[in-house]
Order: sequence, then structure tokens, then C-alpha cells
Amino acid sequence: MDLISDVRATLLYFDLFEYPLTARELFSFMPTRHDFEGFKERLDKSGIGYSNGYYHLESRTDLSSIRQKREKEARKMLAASKVVGAIIRYFPFVRGAFLSGSLSKGVNDGDADIDLFLVSAEERLWVCRSILTLFKRTFLFNRKKFLCPNYFVTETHLEIPERNLFTATELVTLRALYNPDMLSRLLSANEWISEFFPNFKSAPLQRSARASIIQRAFELPMSDGYTGALDRKLMYYYGRVWRKRYPEYGDEQRQFLFRTTPYASKVHPKDYQTKVLEAYEKRLKEEHLWRLTRLDD
Repeated sequence: MDLISDVRATLLYFDLFEYPLTARELFSFMPTRHDFEGFKERLDKSGIGYSNGYYHLESRTDLSSIRQKREKEARKMLAASKVVGAIIRYFPFVRGAFLSGSLSKGVNDGDADIDLFLVSAEERLWVCRSILTLFKRTFLFNRKKFLCPNYFVTETHLEIPERNLFTATELVTLRALYNPDMLSRLLSANEWISEFFPNFKSAPLQRSARASIIQRAFELPMSDGYTGALDRKLMYYYGRVWRKRYPEYGDEQRQFLFRTTPYASKVHPKDYQTKVLEAYEKRLKEEHLWRLTRLDD
């Protein structure tokens, strides 16, 4: 495909979210490798829609104002997310906390939650998840607005199995709230991202965040084999809960939507990922464009 077709295919994906792109963002999300200066020069001569510093499909001149409004709406929630990051670093077995979802892209459509991607210690994922859930139910009255942990992995099992455009986008737009070094490790463990975004470069490695004295004190009584056994029991418990709560799903689909393994936990009951990819693939076909969307294609 030529450059303009690749640009249009890229903008078409983000158009699903009413999210126009800066030149640097568009460059990072392109499916083909370029040098930025040459790319920017050709982009400026392309006739692609552009307004107020953002590129978009020619007919979507409204998107720049929509993004600016949503960026303004996001400021308070982004400030709150930093507070969440400062608190969550004290929780037992949390090794990394990253902001995901719309807020990680710096926008809020008015209904954004503080969605979290978390890395836990090995053999403590389900204990970690349960402690956070208990905290949310007790102190936040079970409101997910300010604490919505929806994806967990353990610190030595960082590779994500859903290798597609949606997941790649979510990974590269994560914002570190606690332990940026772990985010670098997460991205390095998912090298397949470069198949979708060959121009993307992650931030340089930073020093690992040291566990606080408070966190170590909480973890000390749970450093024996009994806590490992408890972790496995909690995993089976959550599995039973989700089977009972969502009987309409078969085992394979339930495992996809509610990953329940010793190394990962995911809770995505609305299957937003599949809906987005299917909508995007449909629009690509309508526009007679092509882009890699899944590595198993």
C-alpha cells in the first residue's frame, strides 16, 4: 500500500473513537516503517484532513474540537489517577500499575473510569486482586470510577496472548502510575507489537521502583507456602463466580473474556475488543483499504 492509503487506514481506526492524531501520533501508529521528517513532509503535501494540529479523515472536521474538549474533561481524572498510583504502590504484591483505556490516551468522553493494567508478584496474582477488590468494596463503595483493575499479569509472565491491533494500541498507550521500568519490561516482552507499529519506540528504561517499607511489611506475613495455596483457591473461586454469573458463555469464550490462570486475569464481559476489530475490518472493506489487524490472519 502507498503512504496515503496507510495514513487513511490508520486514521480510520482512530475515527472509531473520534480521536484525531497529531503528526507524531500518526507516525507512531503507522503500519509501515518511515523516518519522521520524510513522513511529515509527505504528509503535509497529501491533502489529508488537518485542523488545529490534528489529522483526521477529510469529512471529520469536527474531531479536533471533540478531542480538545475531551482532553479538558480528562484533566481531573488524570490528576486522580496519579493519586491512585501513589496509593496502590503500597498494596501487597503490586509490582506495576498502569493507566489504560481512554484516559491513557488523555481523553474523557464524560464516562471514563480509571482503568488499570496491573503486574503482580508471582503466585500472588489472585491474592493481590482480592485485596484490591476488598478495598474497592469497603472504601470506595464498590464504585469502579476511581479503581477499575481489569487486567492482571505476573511479573515473569508478561506476554499478552491477544496479538491484534486493538491490544497493541492499548499496550503502547499505557501510562505508568507506578514502576515505569515494569512498563518497559512489559512492552519488551510483547515484541509482536512492532508488527503493527514498526515506528513505535518505548521510553528508555528507568530505575525499578523499590518496594516501600509499608508494602514489605504487608507482604511479610504472606510470604509462606500457605499464601500460594490460597492464591490457587482464589483463582478457582473466581472461575466459579464467572461461570455462575455468565452461564450464556461456553468455556472457551468465557476463558477469553474472563481469563483465569495462575499468570493472568482479565475481566472484559462486553468483549469490546472483538466489537472494535470487527467494526474496523468492516470499514476497511468499505473503503477498499487493507491493514493487518490480527497476527493469526
